Amino acid sequence: MKYRITGILLAVVLMTGACIPHASANVSTSVMRVLLYVNKQEAFVNGQSTMLDSPATVVNGKMYVPVKFLGDSFGFPVQYDKATSSITMTAGKTDVLIQLKSNTVLIGGLPHSFEPLFKMINNRLMAQLTWMMDQIQAKYTYNKELNRVEVTYLPKAGGIVVGDGGNSRPVAKFALGKSVYKMGEKIKYINLSYDVDGDGIAFLTWKNKQDAFFTPGKHQISLQVKDSKGNVSDWYTREITIGNEQLFTPVEFELYHAQPQSFIKLSQSQIDQYFRSLSPLPVSRSELPGRKLLVSDSPENIKDYGILYEDTVDGNGRLYANHVNSTNRNLQFMILATNNGSEPVTIETTRKGEVYPSIYANLMGHQATVDFLLGETGKPSVVVPPGETAAYAQLPEFLPGQGVNLIYDVETTGEVAFSFVAMVPNEPLSAVRMYPKLAYDGHVRGSFPVADLSWEADAGAASGGGTITIGDNKRDVFVSGYDVFRSQTVSNYGNYGMTYNIRVQRPGKSAILLIARGGPFKGPFMINGEITLAPASGTITAYDGVFLLSRTNGTEPFVDIEFSPPAGSNFPVDLIVYRLNK
Repeated sequence: MKYRITGILLAVVLMTGACIPHASANVSTSVMRVLLYVNKQEAFVNGQSTMLDSPATVVNGKMYVPVKFLGDSFGFPVQYDKATSSITMTAGKTDVLIQLKSNTVLIGGLPHSFEPLFKMINNRLMAQLTWMMDQIQAKYTYNKELNRVEVTYLPKAGGIVVGDGGNSRPVAKFALGKSVYKMGEKIKYINLSYDVDGDGIAFLTWKNKQDAFFTPGKHQISLQVKDSKGNVSDWYTREITIGNEQLFTPVEFELYHAQPQSFIKLSQSQIDQYFRSLSPLPVSRSELPGRKLLVSDSPENIKDYGILYEDTVDGNGRLYANHVNSTNRNLQFMILATNNGSEPVTIETTRKGEVYPSIYANLMGHQATVDFLLGETGKPSVVVPPGETAAYAQLPEFLPGQGVNLIYDVETTGEVAFSFVAMVPNEPLSAVRMYPKLAYDGHVRGSFPVADLSWEADAGAASGGGTITIGDNKRDVFVSGYDVFRSQTVSNYGNYGMTYNIRVQRPGKSAILLIARGGPFKGPFMINGEITLAPASGTITAYDGVFLLSRTNGTEPFVDIEFSPPAGSNFPVDLIVYRLNK
């Protein structure tokens, strides 16, 4: 009956060598002699006694020896990979891979039965003596009178080369999960490189290593390694065969295998081929009442001191400001809180995104939105006595050309008039309150009855996936409000300062993608409560490819996406739910 290998092999690989004082960190390149006594735990390495968890033993007339002990003694690696549940070792010039989940053994890339070459004895991995000695090119004799095996081994005979100062050069080796792959199938590489002096492998250099190949035929892949002492190995080369059957195209491969938060660069024709035919997903849209939004984004380019915008909040509010110093002198940005009532008013900040002055518009909007979505708090309470004005927020001076982006969620115990002010640095509040109101010059300014949007999209009926458009003022109609300075109805063009709470029902197994349509984009998303930077550095340009936000595995009933349009980015953008059917 075939022996069943279980997860206990982790203990096999790690524990068998635990009692060995001469592990491979200090393996000699001179002749080594090991004595193994049948059914006795004591063994000797170059005359030094050590105790084994599992001694040499005889089963059905065949002698078996402990694999990890010999690997540690002779300097060839025996490693357990928890991620793949596999054991790898390099026995002489032969790569051995034992795959625990499938209960298979690959020797030099060819499949073999686990038994009789290997056995599990006392929960330890044992190898047949004759096979193991032949693989590592060691000489052995059996002493019948003493009932022991005497093994003589010369590491240099296994291909180890001594470098400068007597330190051995490392050995580059790797194995492939299998010898034949389909076009577009992900290649599994198993690094088997080692250094017999225990210096560790510090650097790997590959030639023609690819995650997948898309042309049939034979391809050579090479590896060279360097140890921590600077010794470099010879090149090690293996050949892989790619068959005529195609699993994925290059674009499909990226959609299935690229790391989340990575940009997949595509041509316009590839975008059209894979995504243009996707239809809009049905979306139920609603506005969440209960929070008033004040937006100060005009004049976006400040040319003089003055009050940029002002309105009242009584209860829950959101304060949003985005401005650039377009003067030739330093400015200071401040949000004042004025209590015109007869009782003290307390202002609590429950969420904030605050970026100090910078010249990088994309970075300002991106970072302020990151902090806001992450729920940054820490701002102390502000108490405003009746009839008085207090500084709610006061930023450092910003130089000509620098800008600020601020988002605050506030809760007030009474009515407060918030004033967004561009002021002379450190000027007294009494003088600031006398500043003129600055004229509107485009962009967005006004008060809006809601600050939060709730969308529910259903992807269940879309076999290939679908799109959700943000910021086009067609499918996503911008929220209307009122500019108290101009006494007129206004539109929050771009819905800056708003949060979108999007739930995608029945996503199936899908890639969640972002495509920029309006121009450069840099902004964060919260995917199921985890921040996702799109992108982490730089910007995404329009129609230059797709950004992989996340993947679903097909078991999730829904995906929750929270988003707020970052200042400095362009709209519209499309969220794409792309079905992964293979």
